[in-house]
Amino acid sequence: MPYDPAKGEEGITAQGALLIFLLLLIGLTAWKGIENIHTGFNAFTWISTSLLAVTLLIAALGITPHAGGVSLAFTGKFFGVLVSAILAGWLLKTQLTEEERRDFLWETWRFVKQIFPLLIVGVFAVGMIRELIRPEWIQTIAGQNTILGNFVGVVFGVFMYFPTLVEVPIAQMFLSLGMHRGPLLAYLISDPELSLQSILITAAIIGRLKAWVYVFWVALFSTLAGLIYGAWVDGASLGLVSLYLLLFLAVLTGVVGFVSRRNRIESARVIAH
Repeated sequence: MPYDPAKGEEGITAQGALLIFLLLLIGLTAWKGIENIHTGFNAFTWISTSLLAVTLLIAALGITPHAGGVSLAFTGKFFGVLVSAILAGWLLKTQLTEEERRDFLWETWRFVKQIFPLLIVGVFAVGMIRELIRPEWIQTIAGQNTILGNFVGVVFGVFMYFPTLVEVPIAQMFLSLGMHRGPLLAYLISDPELSLQSILITAAIIGRLKAWVYVFWVALFSTLAGLIYGAWVDGASLGLVSLYLLLFLAVLTGVVGFVSRRNRIESARVIAH
């Protein structure tokens, strides 16, 4: 379906529609074949695992629609997934006992049941938020790899509480709205580290000063990571990026050393008195 991501419009490709259909089939067959797997294997067990491999392979294909149809590209990711699927199938079939295969499939299915609702909630929340956020806002604030853009990504990640899996659709939303990959990485690094709730609880245990010092370090290194990665994405050489990192670490080491020496001098004065 034709759409314009720059205007915040949503659309779905033939590949996306096929993947949704396959996911529904996996859910139905897995429910029949893995939910009660400890009572024995059945045809649905192997159908669901085979559909999983097919879904991953189709998702790894590079599919580009055009006026005359679609073009398929066998990417490196596709062959990586293919090799991994063959290896996993060989291990499952020949290297595990029947009891181990049951446990493996059951734990996998249990994990999927735990995380899939979070993804659904995340995608639904992103769909609602997307209607409120205009691409111009994101492009103005974090459309370039600037200190401000990375810092805004860090602040959003620190003070917004999202489960880890919900970060994925949110990050994809920001990327489609024009957010630079540097600030996006800063957000993704800071969000799992801290939330407003964890800051308040940590402050109650170790004290406000130590808690905010910890928040400062998380914000500093997340911003630095976003800036360095963004510079690399924008075309900076690996040597220049490494030089930036070394200079920052040298300055940071000097500052920490200076503070440590002052603390030792003050401690010595207190002991002397």
